[in-house]
Parts: sequence; structure tokens; C-alpha cells
Amino acid sequence: MTRRLEIGLNPMAKGPTPEDIFNELNIRYRICFKPVKKSGDAEEGICVCNRRVEDHDDRVTESGAKKWDMLRNTYEEVNPAHGHLVNGALFTRLALDTSEGKVEKILLDAWKIPKPRLIMSIIGGAKYFTLSDRLETNFINGIIDVALKSGAWLITNGYNVGIVQLVGQAINKVKLTNPKRQITAIGLCKWGSVKDVEKLPEPLHTRKQRVNNRHCYTDSDDKLKKRESGERDLEMNHSHYLMLDDGRLRHYDIGDYRTRLCAHLAKLERDDDFPVPVVTIVVEGGRDTITNIYNDLRANIPVVIIDGSGRVADFFKHWLLYTKEFDDASKDADIAYEINEIDKVERVISATSNQESLSDSRTSYTNVRLQLDKSRNVLREMFRKYEAQLQADLNPIINRDEDSNKKKRKPPLLVGSKDEPSITIDKTFSQVMYCLQPAVRSGISVFNLNSENNFSETIFRSICKSRKKYFERKEADQNDTLESNLRKLKPLPNSQDKKRQSNARRNVNRKDQNAQRTQLLQLAMDWNCIDVAKELILENSLDNILNKEHTFIYALTKDLPTFVYEFLKLGIDPSKIFFPNDEFFRGTNRYKKFIGDLYTDAAVNSNTTHLRWFVESDSDISEKHIQRTDDLNAVISVLIGDYMSKLYFDSDRKEMKYRSLWGLNKEDAEQNAIPVEIVTDDDDLFDRENRQKVEDYVMRDLFLWSILMYHVDLAKVFLSYLKYRICAALIATKILKEYHRKATHGELKDSYMKNADYFQQYAIDCVTQCEKNDPDQACQIILQRIELYGNVTCLQVAADAHDKLFIATPCCVQAMNNIWFDKIYPEQSRKRNNISMGLGFISLGLLAPFLVNYRNDGG
Repeated sequence: MTRRLEIGLNPMAKGPTPEDIFNELNIRYRICFKPVKKSGDAEEGICVCNRRVEDHDDRVTESGAKKWDMLRNTYEEVNPAHGHLVNGALFTRLALDTSEGKVEKILLDAWKIPKPRLIMSIIGGAKYFTLSDRLETNFINGIIDVALKSGAWLITNGYNVGIVQLVGQAINKVKLTNPKRQITAIGLCKWGSVKDVEKLPEPLHTRKQRVNNRHCYTDSDDKLKKRESGERDLEMNHSHYLMLDDGRLRHYDIGDYRTRLCAHLAKLERDDDFPVPVVTIVVEGGRDTITNIYNDLRANIPVVIIDGSGRVADFFKHWLLYTKEFDDASKDADIAYEINEIDKVERVISATSNQESLSDSRTSYTNVRLQLDKSRNVLREMFRKYEAQLQADLNPIINRDEDSNKKKRKPPLLVGSKDEPSITIDKTFSQVMYCLQPAVRSGISVFNLNSENNFSETIFRSICKSRKKYFERKEADQNDTLESNLRKLKPLPNSQDKKRQSNARRNVNRKDQNAQRTQLLQLAMDWNCIDVAKELILENSLDNILNKEHTFIYALTKDLPTFVYEFLKLGIDPSKIFFPNDEFFRGTNRYKKFIGDLYTDAAVNSNTTHLRWFVESDSDISEKHIQRTDDLNAVISVLIGDYMSKLYFDSDRKEMKYRSLWGLNKEDAEQNAIPVEIVTDDDDLFDRENRQKVEDYVMRDLFLWSILMYHVDLAKVFLSYLKYRICAALIATKILKEYHRKATHGELKDSYMKNADYFQQYAIDCVTQCEKNDPDQACQIILQRIELYGNVTCLQVAADAHDKLFIATPCCVQAMNNIWFDKIYPEQSRKRNNISMGLGFISLGLLAPFLVNYRNDGG
């Protein structure tokens, strides 16, 4: 058995190696040394740990009346087995009472697993688990989708049976279809319950020899040695295994260790770091699943029930609906009652003992006795009318979990009986009541695999609701603690001081909550859950979010149009993000941030766009770069044409110099003049115009960036915020048609033309609507030179892009007629016009002023 990690070591590397870290943690495992005879029909000479008595250090068997206990019957041993399994996965054996902190160090420090952004624990069906083919496919796809989008850790029991087997198939599907994507799947199992556990950590040469002799090995070992009761094969698609050891063989139970480990890894009870989102997925399941759900909800871990998977999952879905009245209960909505909590204390007062002399001034005493009425259990009272039906529904689940070797039919179990089976159902019944009570049931969500709803959205909603509930409870507890501490002070603080401290505490909690909202918003963007984000995170305001600028840029680069639109609607200003501190007018490299954040090398060279085909570079350089405004202007010139003036300048001074050199300032003033009624002083007007100019520029730049990167839906969002949308849409058609020309084949080539047609139709719809309102103004729009887009006209771009449908619109036809006739009035009878024009030509234009009708000043 190997005890060392098979890793390559760099002799020049500094710091501890993974093996050093593992040794420093001093991980231990447990060995049973004091046997206790198994009760019942067990084989003679077998301890409760399922080892023979003679295999123990102390061979004296304790009386059966004594219960086997890990702390009393086992001792700790150091240097547990750890290393690589045959599939390359890392594993370690460790005692069941190993602290969660040590396990965290194993995962993060020794095994170097990247920190999770989501912890997803999957529990439920094992022995009796079945799903239809369609539900299996939906579940596998849902798990893959969530795990890949969020960098999640999947935590299961690691056995190759039931729901975990499906999870393994999902992981294997990812390995086959996308080998570069890695899913962290951690199997939390029992060392003594893994079949042939002693053979798992084989040396490398033994592993190769066994692979070469696979046929012989299979016939001689696998088929002859059957799996014993309490043993399971490992699911070999997991990446890591934590094999807990309590000294027993063939016992699956690990208590609430999974819950405690998830809560610790998620930092749910720590204030020194942001908590990691954590959720538990429940598929089918039996009595142990109910206990696990109970443990998770007590630890503030939300639970998602897979409806239609059977047994416990369907049981909770049914009872959440049946007790729907608790959803509206306001009385107990904020108080989570424990299983044994009572709500009645009887006060029994004895006779008052006075002193003999009435004149004695010493105080008299009253004896008071408090009597606890255990019959007044809060949860029992709350579910009194449901008790019989709950018991009837629980009996089949618990009975099915009994040992399958016991053939005889058991009588119905009754809540409140004293025999062991009835105690079991009484405990399970109490756990169910805890989960369904008003203050806790909000932590349970239901997802139907047959529905059209998004699996990741359901998980994310449950996480957000759980965190919201957590902060509400935390604030209430802190207020109670503060009030209790203030009551101990002498003299008591006045009401004003109490209010001041309460407000200060509220502000601190709000900052913590906003930090958590920001983290959840990041996860929402990774999962593209805009509806949940709007409802539970943003809540119609960006004041709840920290680092708004970073969040907006992240939404841009991840191509999230719904989030970008929501941010813009809530008032985020892109000009302040990309041109801070008046950088647009005063800076000497104003596009540095814009190009650095959006035109990264990875984005420019992406396979989802043909931008790199139009970036000039040396022929021997395969990777293209856009690092300066000159690079960007060159790309636009190649895509649109040299008739478009430069759009990007490092400074306002360079832009003005360029425009002055080409005589564009005077032309722009004439082309784009808009009469403005001045109602304020010149400085205010100048500042307003400057702010508007920056906003126009940044929206134009974001629109062009979206088209260049082929983020079409993002481009549609920015188009709705643009001025001169007709020209912008036509420019988009020109760029996309150039991409289409370069693309060779496939869906990407077809989508280029499809989206080019969309933007052309958008321009047609806009100009048609303009023509309905004012035909003459519409013609001017078609022929107007637009400064914002390099002094091009709509007709110019449409002709260059071969947008024939746009050019064929009546407005464009009329505009071209206006160009052709110039100052000549176009609406003349054809015969008269021909004669007049002929005479005008014959007279070399001398008779034209008298024979030809011209336009009047009104147009």
C-alpha cells in the first residue's frame, strides 16, 4: 500500500510540498481495539465493528449490554493511507472526528483544489433509486450546466450506486466532450464501506500489470468475490475522496459530518470572510435523507427537492403544498422552534413566608416553582391536525429502509410508543415537523425536471432566499444581544443612545449584506439568472451593489445583454466608467481603459468573431492585438471604408486638430446644427453639451465594440440608447457582411448574414416611420453627414454595404431623386420637363431659368 503522493517535485521550489503539508496536519484514522459482541443473530465471535474478536488488541469481549462507541472502543493511529487511486483521483483515509478545519487544509493546501464559488451537495436515492430516461437526461444536463458555469464543488457519498452513479455519468460526459473542463467532485464516504479498500492505493507498476492482465484479473477476482452487505464500489469519476473512518467495517453512517463540513467550507458561521454559496440537492431518498435535510436546514443550508424523483423528495413536495397555510403564517415566521422546545411554563406559587412581627422591616420571600409541561411541544401543537396523515405517509418510507433480509411484515409504527422502531419514527416525525415549520420551510425549494424552468435558476433562488433569511436572523440576534447587554449597564443608557447604537449596527449589517449581494450578483451573471437577480439582489437599485463599475464591465465581457440593460436602466453611466475624472477632455490617453478592458487579446482572437482577420499585423504573428486608437481606427477603415473619418483619438486636442485639418468643424456645424433655446448661462450650457457629447461617444463606442466582437444582443441594447440609429444599424450591416465574406462555412457564416439582415430591416423600419411623420425630414436624414460616425451618410453606408432593400425604400428613392434634380423641382409633367430640359441644354443653360421650375426656399 502506497503512503506517498505520486507527484513530481521541483528541487529548486521553495515552501512545503503537498506531502509536507499532509504530514504537518498529522491526519489520523481509527482502529477498534475493544470488541463488543453484536446483538441478534450475528455470527459468533464478531464485534460490532464487523471484525473478528481475535483481530482486536483486546480480545476480551464486552457485555452486549454495553453500546459500542467510537471514542471508547477505538484509538487513533497516525500515517493513514493516502495518495492516488487507479483513476488518478486523490484520496485519504481520516478519522470520523477529524476537524473540518483540517479537512479544509487538505483540500485547499495539500491537494491544491481551487477555491469553490459554489458548494453543491447531492444526497438521496441509493438502493431503490430509479428515474425515467428523460428525467435522467434532464438531471445530468442540469448538474453539468450548474457545475461548469459556477466552478462548483460537488459533494456526494462517492459510492457507485443510485443518484451518485448518475452524477458520475454527468462528470464522465464532461470529460469526453470537453477534456479541458474540470469538475471538482468530492466523495465523502466511509473507509470501511468501500469494497476492496485495501487494494485501492496500488503502486504504479502493480496498476500497469493489472491492466495488462485485465481478463485474468476479472475472471479470478471480480466474479468470485462478491460484495458483502454494507460494501459499495467507489464511483470512479470523482476527482477526490475523503474516506472517513470510525473503526468499523460496512457501516455507511457518518452522522452530520457532511453538513458540518459544507457549513465550514462555506464559512456560514464566520465573520472574517464572505460565505460561499452552498446548496443541497435531494433526489428521492429514505429516512437518512430526512435526517440530512433536517441537519442542513438547521445549518442554514438551502435544500432543493427534485420533484418526481420519488420517496422523500415527493413526500416533502406533497407536504409543502398540503401545509401551504404556513407560508402565510406571520406569528411564527421568524422563530425556528427546535424539536423539543416547549411553549408553556406553569408557575406554582407557594404561601408567602412573613416574619412574626409586623413591625419587622425585613423583606418577605415568595417561593416560586417552575413546572415544564413537556406535552406542550411547540411543533407538536403546530402540526396537531396533520399528525395522523404525516405518520401514515412516513411509515412506508421508514419501513422500506429496514434491512431487506428481514422478510416478515412489520406492524404499523405509532408515534409515542416506547419500542425502538417507534422511537425511530418519532425522531423522524419531529425532524419533518422542524423542516416544515413556517420559519424554516422557506429554505426548501422544489424543482420539477419535466418543467421548462431553469435548474440553475431554482438553485440560485434558493441560495438568495437563504442568505436573505440568514441576514434577517443575524440582525435580529444582534439586536437582542445588544439589548441584553445594555440592560446590564448601570445606569441604563437613554433612548437616544440606544437608537444611535442600533442605527450604527444597522449600517454595519447593511454593508455586510451589500458585500454578500455583490458576490451573489457575480454568481447570477455566471448563471445568467436575471429574474432572480432583479427580484432578490438588485431590487430596483444599484445602491445595494459594491464595485458597480467592475460589475458592469464583467457583464459586457461575458456578453450578458439582460444584465447590461438592467444596469443602464437603473442609472449606471458608462462614460464615468471609461472616462473618469473628465478624462475625455483632459486626458492624453483617454481610450486606454476602454481598449484595455474590452479589446483584450483573448477577445480579439476569439473564435466567435472574425475580427482578427481585419487587424493589421506582421505576417509571421498569428495572434492579433488592438492596443492603441490607431489600431482601432485601422480596423474600422478596413471594414467600413476610407470615406469614414477617424473615430478614435487619444485626446480632445488631437481630435480638434484632425477635424480642423480636414475642414470638418465648419461642415459639422452646418450639417448637425440644432437650434437650442438658451435658458441658462454659457458655462452650464457648455457643461451640458460636453456631458452629452461624452455619453454619445461612449454609447457609439460600445455599440461598435459589440458588433466587432459579435455580441449581437448587446449591440441591440446599445442601439436603443444611440443617436442616429439608422446610420448605426447600416454600419452594423456593413461590418457583418464583411465578416460573412471572410467566413468560410458553417453556422457562424450563416448567422452573420442573418443578423446583417436584421439590422438592415431595423434601419428600414426606422426610416419608414420617419417618412410617415415627415417625408422631407426623412430625406434629409438619409443624406445628412453624421459627425458621430465619421461624417458618413446613411445612403453612403447602405450603398457600400449593398443594402438593396434599404436603398429601395421610397424615402431613399426620393433622396436620390433630390440628389439628381438638385435645385430643380422634381414634380413636373414628364413632357413639359423633357421639352424644358431640352431647350435648356440647347441654349447652354441660358433659357433654363425661364423654362425650368426650381425648388422654393422651403424645400
